[in-house]
Amino acid sequence: MPFRIERLVEKHISGAASVLVNAYALPPWNESWCLEAAAENVTYVLETPRSIALAAVDGDKVLGIALGIRQRRHTGPVIYVDELSVQPDAQGKGALLSAMFETATAEGCSSVWLISQRGGALSEFYQRCEFAVISDLGLYSRSSG
Repeated sequence: MPFRIERLVEKHISGAASVLVNAYALPPWNESWCLEAAAENVTYVLETPRSIALAAVDGDKVLGIALGIRQRRHTGPVIYVDELSVQPDAQGKGALLSAMFETATAEGCSSVWLISQRGGALSEFYQRCEFAVISDLGLYSRSSG
């Protein structure tokens, strides 16, 4: 499947929202996103100053998205990957993740961070893409309901 990676812009929002809905509906997430919430998530990153938003596109169809928000750490600027979602039939190539790393590096960021599962296929995928598990970090959450 031929595709190109480009900056995600407003014309991609609907397709990007569909990618989120489709990718998160499957295991291991099994989440029921609505298109409105997914589009809001994409739009938020696009409106965040100095963010990096990329799309894998085939013709006019969005196959995947990588949404990164720049943060300042003691080591310098980093990109936190808020979303990395790819249509199920186009997953596993690592092109978007590599493009995010290359773009972030070119824009002066010292590293790219993301949060995902510690084990399983996703963890193995990220490690194949040269991302390391940082064992001393945990994900903490508090919900209102």
